[in-house]
Amino acid sequence: MPLSRTLRAALAGALLAAAAIACGTGTGPGGGDGKSLRIQIPTGPLASAMQQVGKDFEKANPGTTVTFEGVDSGSSRGPNVALLSSTGTPDIGYLQRSTGVWSALLKNKQLTPLDDVWKAAGLADKYSKSQVEYYTTDGHHYGVLYEQLLINPVYYNKAAFAKAGIPDPPDHQVASVADFESMVGKVKAAGYEGFGVGGSSPYDLGHTLDALLPTAVSADDYDALLTNFKPGSPTDVKYTDPGFVKVLQTIQDWQKKGVYQNGMLGMDTDQAQGLFTSGKLAMLQGGNYSYASLKEAKPSFEMGWFLLPPLTPGRKTPFNAFNGDTLVVPAKAANPELAKKFLQFFMTDKYQVSVVAATGSLPVFTSIPASSLSNLGDLVQQQFELSQSVGLVNIWDSTVPSTLGQAFSVPVLQKLVAGKLTPQQAAQQYQSALEDLQSGKVSGASD
Repeated sequence: MPLSRTLRAALAGALLAAAAIACGTGTGPGGGDGKSLRIQIPTGPLASAMQQVGKDFEKANPGTTVTFEGVDSGSSRGPNVALLSSTGTPDIGYLQRSTGVWSALLKNKQLTPLDDVWKAAGLADKYSKSQVEYYTTDGHHYGVLYEQLLINPVYYNKAAFAKAGIPDPPDHQVASVADFESMVGKVKAAGYEGFGVGGSSPYDLGHTLDALLPTAVSADDYDALLTNFKPGSPTDVKYTDPGFVKVLQTIQDWQKKGVYQNGMLGMDTDQAQGLFTSGKLAMLQGGNYSYASLKEAKPSFEMGWFLLPPLTPGRKTPFNAFNGDTLVVPAKAANPELAKKFLQFFMTDKYQVSVVAATGSLPVFTSIPASSLSNLGDLVQQQFELSQSVGLVNIWDSTVPSTLGQAFSVPVLQKLVAGKLTPQQAAQQYQSALEDLQSGKVSGASD
């Protein structure tokens, strides 16, 4: 079961659709042979682990053939929508709920309802209440969530910290922004670059905002920011309020103070990660999903991790949970029934542990005990355990619609860091986007 070449982000949507139709083996809705299954998955550690699932499915269903097709992060955030709505679509597609691909496919009736998969796999009882609500649209389910990610751990080079005279942050927490900026100053004086962020990526600066926001506002206001985009929302919380402006001010200040690595806005996440694993960068923003690839690079130093400091003194920084990695069955899939059968086969406790946890992500089933997750890796196991005490919040930029969240937010943050916007001007852009959603002028509430 070879993994096909990744789709390229640079292709325009129309070109991607044309290529998919020309090169794909799909024959349109329900017109397949009932035995050949094409499954799209994101490139990375999961791609290798899924090969075994495919072999297991073939063994359990003699005569079937499973082929996996990789899609990279850039393509999955936009151009992939053309492929998933074409007659060349794979039988199972991958998307992220927060990028607008989901809502575009739903709006154009390009997703197959998966209520029968949910029922057969017992997903409504295995997911958390918020996850069930997130994946229910007009009483139906159109996708399955297969993993949960912790977005905001910062990895650090323990040798760099030792050289700079910085002790390991106790309980993986940094007490204040001043303390964090002091840490950066010390590692830079010791010959390292400071805090690595993939500034040119379509999501990494958004994750900085996500990490800072929960401690900049009250818990009630944070909850309101996750839902007040809905028309008729009763809250009066605004993005021009002091807490959100403080987040923007901090992000901009860190550029002015040299907290980020040199050339941050010109680096993607892979380049920032390479700078870190080469030993030149002392700290790297990442997530639990980063650990597998960091280890694979075999850095010459031991790694530790911590969470970014709170913007309100005395608060504990929680983890941001991303619940959006989704598998769907496109409406034009050639073999939709076989695709559903595979999803039911895959969405079990067995593969949540042997595939999802084994590749460094967190299982989404509440039925899986922490004691069964030793294969997460030592640092991710620590992150999972700490999340149970400091708490989890739904990540802001992937919970709100893409017209306000990640797709809208990151370009604003890039302009903010580049000095093209003041924090107040940026805040007003967020507020205007919110008001457009509240008024119904802009769609996206189903992202």
